[in-house]
Amino acid sequence: MSGNITKIKSQTSAAQDTKKLYIILEHATLETVKVRESYQLLNCDDHSDFLKKYKREASEARPDILHQCLLALFDSPLNKAGLLQVYIRTTKNVLIEVHPQTRIPRTFHRFAGLMVQLLNKLSIRATNGPDKLFKIIKNPVTDYLPPGCKIYATSFSAPKCVDLFDFIPEIFGYGPLPAVPVVIPEEDGGNPLSAFKVGDVKDAVRSAGESYFEGQEDEDKEENEKDKKDNNNKRKLDDQDKDSKKKHKTTSTTTSSKTIINSTPAPNKDQLNGLQQVCFVLGAMSTGAMKLDYNHDEIAFSNYPLSAAGACFKLTTVFERQWGIL
Repeated sequence: MSGNITKIKSQTSAAQDTKKLYIILEHATLETVKVRESYQLLNCDDHSDFLKKYKREASEARPDILHQCLLALFDSPLNKAGLLQVYIRTTKNVLIEVHPQTRIPRTFHRFAGLMVQLLNKLSIRATNGPDKLFKIIKNPVTDYLPPGCKIYATSFSAPKCVDLFDFIPEIFGYGPLPAVPVVIPEEDGGNPLSAFKVGDVKDAVRSAGESYFEGQEDEDKEENEKDKKDNNNKRKLDDQDKDSKKKHKTTSTTTSSKTIINSTPAPNKDQLNGLQQVCFVLGAMSTGAMKLDYNHDEIAFSNYPLSAAGACFKLTTVFERQWGIL
């Protein structure tokens, strides 16, 4: 019973977030190997003899790909705005949850030591707080996604190739929101992190949709007032013509206004306040294809094969544009 309660709580808390991009890094190669008296993270550069001894391919020991993906994801403005959640699943079927405020080590050597500690202790806590930055959780990963979340697997060999800048607006039913610049007070010394917390930035991004509608309402009022003034002027001219009973040659000038129709409809308030959560699965391996049983659709978003880190960067860039994040 306790396990079921935990799952329900995790889904409820996930459903409370209006906007969220979930990314699952599949087939990550995280494996420890004992060298003399210590454990190390297996990689093709430092343990080539070990791989040859057990007749294993170098592609089975590429944790550097996962390191590059995490750097691209957690350095993105999307993650700093609190709109990104990352899960990792290894080739050994180990599921890892990464806290959004985790700072990924810049060097691979430090990252490798961190992963060895994680695989041995099952979690890594923050030094300045009770939060767990990395923790191993129970499968399946779908238990930690919100109800109704659409899951898209990505692969270069997928039968359908889409343009993400058109595909993402089609998912949500509206075009990109206007960006809201973050104003940094002078007393904060120009440090954006001191001016906003993660939640504050997320609230500012959410308010972008509301300001979008307020601007549209103001424009509609101005147009209605102009129409009323034009109608009143026409009536006055007609009355003057009747009183004077003089024939005048009237020249009618028609002004042609160009109407720009966007291919994606403008959002309404119900769409902005509703759930806007989607999940993408990326392969954190060098070669091969993912074999999944929980995705709803499979897509490719480039005509060329991309590295895993390049795919992460492109995906976060599209969602930053969609949700108005600078």
